[in-house]
Amino acid sequence: MIKVGILSFSDGRTRVHENIKNYIYECQKKIQFSLEETGEVEVYCGSKIICNSKLAKTQAVEMSSKGIDAVVLNIPVFAFPNYSVIAAYLLQTVPCIAISPVNGKMPGLGGLLAAVNAIRQVGFNCEKIWGNIENNDVLEEVMKFLRAAHAVTSLKGQVYGLFGGRSIGIVSATVNPDLWMAIFGVDVEHIDQLEIIRRAEFIEEQKVETAYKWLNKNMGFIQYDNGKLTENSLKMQIRCYYATKELIEDRKLDFVGVKCHHELSEYYVTQCLSAAFFNDPYDWDGIKAPIIYSCEADSDGALTMQIMKLVANKPVIFADFRHFDKKEGVFVFCNCGAMATWYSERSADPKENVKSVNLVPVISKYGGNGCHVQYIAKEGEMTFGRLTRTLDKYKMTVFKGNFKKFPPKKLEETCPAWPHGYVEVSIDSNYLIDRYENNHVHGVYGDYIDELKIFCKLKNVEFEVIK
Repeated sequence: MIKVGILSFSDGRTRVHENIKNYIYECQKKIQFSLEETGEVEVYCGSKIICNSKLAKTQAVEMSSKGIDAVVLNIPVFAFPNYSVIAAYLLQTVPCIAISPVNGKMPGLGGLLAAVNAIRQVGFNCEKIWGNIENNDVLEEVMKFLRAAHAVTSLKGQVYGLFGGRSIGIVSATVNPDLWMAIFGVDVEHIDQLEIIRRAEFIEEQKVETAYKWLNKNMGFIQYDNGKLTENSLKMQIRCYYATKELIEDRKLDFVGVKCHHELSEYYVTQCLSAAFFNDPYDWDGIKAPIIYSCEADSDGALTMQIMKLVANKPVIFADFRHFDKKEGVFVFCNCGAMATWYSERSADPKENVKSVNLVPVISKYGGNGCHVQYIAKEGEMTFGRLTRTLDKYKMTVFKGNFKKFPPKKLEETCPAWPHGYVEVSIDSNYLIDRYENNHVHGVYGDYIDELKIFCKLKNVEFEVIK
């Protein structure tokens, strides 16, 4: 749930305030009701309407104790603008949006402009909306801001677990912990990836057996080959999943990136099973919250995925730009792991999803053993993109696309063992290749371009939509 505070503002003259306070309360109730009706928002209202400077201070301090993700300034009249400035100063780490309803009999538009412009004049950020929140278009604009604000606020104080170091020479996957803390408020915890292997030895046998039976019963098929993919190697991947889960719980990690290549994939087992099921909203033990898990310790990729998850409250994919199929007009996005099985069918029932997913032997390129997670993503609208960095300057580049469904035989044109998404875009393929600045791509189901744009505005990060 997105935690939102509502502070209401009034005229500083007692006589005037007494005449308009009921109207202000009614406007506050409409905002509260509309937000709660979305099912996404938990609302906290200030205990008093702010009609003097002391209340501006006490109400803001009271609201800050609620742990809110964002604050809505309810300004349906010409409230004294300095009250909004005082409140915004005391809540300056909390994203702020002001709203005033359309009512020609009240000077709300002037109050909105005066308050927000005053806040900006002293160097703070505040968005503004003039419109009736009962209108679905207005409500959706507010919700876009609140989803972005939720991501901004939630990231502060989170810890990213970096297992291993740079994988197979991917320079763009490295992380600067100081920069992350300065811009996003995220700490980085470095952990040796062989700790996963060490802990895997101590996982309870019964847990492994339960998971193994669930996979054999519910996956589309498991292609054992008596070499790469055996009962023992699959069980070792299950052990690695639980070991990583223990490390996340012990170290209080919020999201992770695991190097895998080449120590784990070359000498032990690949981490593909973990990459899929951590990113899923379920595993063999039941329903759970997705935990962002980035392959190849792609840290900026992991951060992108975490932002997308917080904005959309949905699983997020990790893939590579693999190929552009000119005949079909689709990009082929695939990677050895890290595509949540949820995208196979996008069903609320885990078993509906995994019955379209197969476990197949890891390709011979890797010296180690275990399975890859094979499927084709279900058709649907997607938002793709990622954060990239030039020296100490971050930029988020995004674009829209649609997954298209193809028969399994099409997998043979690329790497049939890996999960695939076939993506149709309205952009010239060469132009997208030229503008997009990474081999890895991340995506979430639905259209979240506006939310990501607002997120970047709040964090002072450059934003580009390729279209």
